[in-house]
Amino acid sequence: MGHWRLVAGSGLIAALALGWPVSTSAQVRGPDLTLTASQSRTDAEQVEKAPLLELDPSRVEFSLGAYVGRPGGYIRVGENGDHGRRLRLNDDLNIGASESADASVVFHLTPRDAVRATFLYYFLRGRGLINRESVTFNGEEFKVPDHLTIDADFYRLGLAYERTASVPGGFLTGSLGLTYVHLDPKLSGRGHSNSEDFSRQELPVPIVGLRFDIPMGNGFAARASIGGGGLPRVNSGRKEGGSTVYLEQIHGDGAMALTYAITKNLVFDIGPRLTYFFQREKSHKEDNAFELIDYGLRAGVTLKF
Repeated sequence: MGHWRLVAGSGLIAALALGWPVSTSAQVRGPDLTLTASQSRTDAEQVEKAPLLELDPSRVEFSLGAYVGRPGGYIRVGENGDHGRRLRLNDDLNIGASESADASVVFHLTPRDAVRATFLYYFLRGRGLINRESVTFNGEEFKVPDHLTIDADFYRLGLAYERTASVPGGFLTGSLGLTYVHLDPKLSGRGHSNSEDFSRQELPVPIVGLRFDIPMGNGFAARASIGGGGLPRVNSGRKEGGSTVYLEQIHGDGAMALTYAITKNLVFDIGPRLTYFFQREKSHKEDNAFELIDYGLRAGVTLKF
């Protein structure tokens, strides 16, 4: 239930952001008539030095990013009533580092309304020694001792509508959209391997988000973002061995970044990112689950037209 309270809270925040009244410029308080001439000049100089709050006039944006992180979580694939062995990504399968590459394109319908399409590819690979007890994965037994190799790469597609508002100190952007994940992990041992295509039961998942951009002057800005969504236990519309497969999925992302506008059309950003992803598919025949908790550093570049 705690996961779904977080998702509901994120949805409420994004809804408020999407409906926030838009201001085309920052509000500046007029000088107090009782101030001395010297104080008035000082205040005027400070106002002149403050970063201008202007909505982005560009019509199209292209972004590319790269990420390196430290993953945690587990994978479990059960078949024919056997729940399968839970294998920890870091401790059991020795996935010591994660890598990802992402790309996005943004079409600005108006200065405050945009549509964003995103693509993210995650690299999750490792090789660990299993020597305590045999491993059952998708109904197949991997006997010990053995080195097991995992390839849990996946990709994620997203499409979202964004609305930006000018607020005191910066810009607040709310987003609402859908995401789709293709996950097909493969486990290999001595002389044999097995895989489970989670994407066969995959459905588009609703996602909401909130981003706050704070201009700091001289081309620098700070950015903080949070997003998430998911599906409770729902009928996937598919069957395995004659029984209905139910799907549960949760997404959560949080990031901070320092951005620098090299030119008005070229922006560089770098900062930490946290990702949470959970997917479970269950029927009378199978019970599969995958969880990823990942944190690390992302750097990216954006080209605006």
